[in-house]
Amino acid sequence: MADDTTDVAALFARLKEEVRAGGPVAADQTPAQVRLSVRDQAERLWPVSAERPIVGKGGPIKGILRRLMRWYVEPTWADQRAFNSAVLKLIDDLDERIGRLERR
Repeated sequence: MADDTTDVAALFARLKEEVRAGGPVAADQTPAQVRLSVRDQAERLWPVSAERPIVGKGGPIKGILRRLMRWYVEPTWADQRAFNSAVLKLIDDLDERIGRLERR
């Protein structure tokens, strides 16, 4: 066993704060800033679509197949976009409620 004297309580408190903040906290970032950063990332990534750049071989064939299958695939992506939007709104509402309860 090493002779390291690690403050387990301080380490546990820091890990708990990072989990609450959604990731590692830099020295100059508050948990609220980290949450906003994660929210911005979620905003950028929530609109999923079947429209992606075609990579690899078979470009024209893939393009034709994609157009032919759009009727089947796109409704699923529309449902996923609606779900993602609802989840983000729910998370915002819960965060607001928690904030109000903490201020009491």
